[in-house]
Amino acid sequence: MKHMRLLFCLSMFAVVLGGCTLATVRSLEEDEEAKEGFNPDTYVEGIWEEQFIPTLMDGATEIAEILAALEEDEDAASEEYGNRTSSGPFSFMARGEGVVLEVDRSSRVGLAPVDLTPTDGEADIFLAVGPVLRGNALRDSVGFIAFNDFTNQIEFGGVSTALKDRIAAELIDETDFDSLVGSTVSFVGAFTYDDPEEVVIIPVSLDEVE
Repeated sequence: MKHMRLLFCLSMFAVVLGGCTLATVRSLEEDEEAKEGFNPDTYVEGIWEEQFIPTLMDGATEIAEILAALEEDEDAASEEYGNRTSSGPFSFMARGEGVVLEVDRSSRVGLAPVDLTPTDGEADIFLAVGPVLRGNALRDSVGFIAFNDFTNQIEFGGVSTALKDRIAAELIDETDFDSLVGSTVSFVGAFTYDDPEEVVIIPVSLDEVE
């Protein structure tokens, strides 16, 4: 009798439980974020100091080494040095040193041609000086920001924009590029290899070499 009563109680419990919806326990902060939806600036803030900048600074390869490898065998060099998020062009984390030849602001996509060390008087790469920063090199080069981590293309694109906005505010807008013309600078940044004739690096670190 006791056994039958126990089975009956368990059956009733299963019926009641089956009609319940289990709630996910979230903190107040997480609940507010869920209500507001995805915020790319908040996402970038969360990865900036601990993951994004260290990944770029530690993972950057000498730009001359990357370019030489790409010229010799683009497919092999892309797989070795680059990252991409889909079937698009590869992006690379790079570091280097060279002389700033000029600052070209003939369009809003400002560029500063740089003659890499050892110098020969010719531009080898370009530094992006804004105000418009093209492409997704910052997002795609680091390798840990994947499209599948986001709900849709809008969120994924928003991360790229937020990264560029952050580096523009913290570095590019604060740098007097005109004063660097003729000077040797060291840089760390990212570029997308979509035009071998115009390799444009978005810098995340830029220092004048004394």
